[in-house]
Amino acid sequence: MPSTMPSQSHYIPSLSTLLFQLKSLRQQNTSLHPIDPLLRQLDESCQHFDHSLHLLGLEFNQVSTALSALAAMLEQSKLDTLECEQVYCLLEPFAHRLQQTTRQMQELA
Repeated sequence: MPSTMPSQSHYIPSLSTLLFQLKSLRQQNTSLHPIDPLLRQLDESCQHFDHSLHLLGLEFNQVSTALSALAAMLEQSKLDTLECEQVYCLLEPFAHRLQQTTRQMQELA
């Protein structure tokens, strides 16, 4: 019996690719001129989205770097206190997850 679930490897084009395709279709068909203002607005929105995504990526990178440095400091610290170990145990996985999120955000940008 064939599966009705969508394939996980389905290609999803980027927003900029879709916009490019829409602009190409518009150029091929002059009767679509009423959508020109919407295409311009969509283009501006895409640029704003790309810029915001870039800024978020930079922010995530700064936070990730700071948390990684703090975790490294705690790991190298010679303090044998329970509080230090607890803080390290909380920060290290968080820093790792934040690094992964930063890489994913940069791939999207």
